[in-house]
Amino acid sequence: MPTQSRDLIQSLQRGVEVLRAFDGYEAALSIAEISSRVELSRPVVRRILLTFQDLGYADCIGSLWSLTPRILELGAGYFAASSLPEISYRYLPVAVEHTGETCSVGVLDGDDVIHVARIEDHRPLPDAVRIGHQLPVHATALGKVLMADLDEAALDSLLTRLELERHTPRTVTDARALRERLERVRGAGFDVSIEELHPGMISAAVPIRVEGVAVGALSVSSTTVRETGDSLARQIVPVLRQTASNIASAYRNANPQLFRKMSRAARP
Repeated sequence: MPTQSRDLIQSLQRGVEVLRAFDGYEAALSIAEISSRVELSRPVVRRILLTFQDLGYADCIGSLWSLTPRILELGAGYFAASSLPEISYRYLPVAVEHTGETCSVGVLDGDDVIHVARIEDHRPLPDAVRIGHQLPVHATALGKVLMADLDEAALDSLLTRLELERHTPRTVTDARALRERLERVRGAGFDVSIEELHPGMISAAVPIRVEGVAVGALSVSSTTVRETGDSLARQIVPVLRQTASNIASAYRNANPQLFRKMSRAARP
C-alpha cells in the first residue's frame, strides 16, 4: 500500500536527494551542481549541506563539497556479517578465479538494479560500475533475472512505470518483447545480455534463490572480444549457478529468523 504523503518528512527526503547527488563519479561538487541535479534551490541545498557538515557526514573545501568517511556508517547495518554482500564476498573470489572474469551481486532497488558486491578480474573492464551504482533493469542480465522472479502483479506494476530507455541498438525497449524475454529467462534459469547497456560489453546472470525467492542475482561481466553468448551459457553459467547456490545456503544459515518469518507469512 502506498505511503500517504502526510506521513512523509519532506526535509528528510530532500536530505537524501542531496546525498544521492554524490553518485560516485565525482568526488566533489559545488552547491550549484548539486542544486541542478536534485532540482532544489541553492539556499535549500546549502542548509542541507551545512547540516550534514555539522553531523560529520560532509565537508567543504573552497566552494566544493564532498562526503566524509563517516557516511559509511549509514550503510553499516546493511553490510553486517549476515548480509548478502558480506556473505557473497566469501564466494566471489572463487567464481572470479574459475571464470577469469569480473563477478557481481545485484539486488532490485526500486526500478533499477544496484550492485552490492563486486570483485574485478585483473583485466579491467571499460564502463566498470562501482558498489552502489544503479543500472537499468531492462538493459542488464542482473536486472532481467530479478525481474523474471517477480510475480505477475509486481511485474505488471514495474513495467507500467518503467521507462524502457534505449542505451544501444540491442536494448529491449518494447514491453511485449521484454515480457517474452523474461519468459525465456524463467525457463532457462539465467540470462545473457549482449551489448544491451554498453557496446562491446557482455554479461550473464543467475538468481540467488533462498526458499524459492530470489534474494539477489549473481553475474559475470566481460567483453565481446573475450566471450560470446554461447561461451557464457556453456562455460560460465554453471560456475555462476554453483556459486549462487553456495551464497544462498550461507545466507539462509546466517538469517534463520528472517526465513522462519517468511515461511510463516507464506502459510495460508
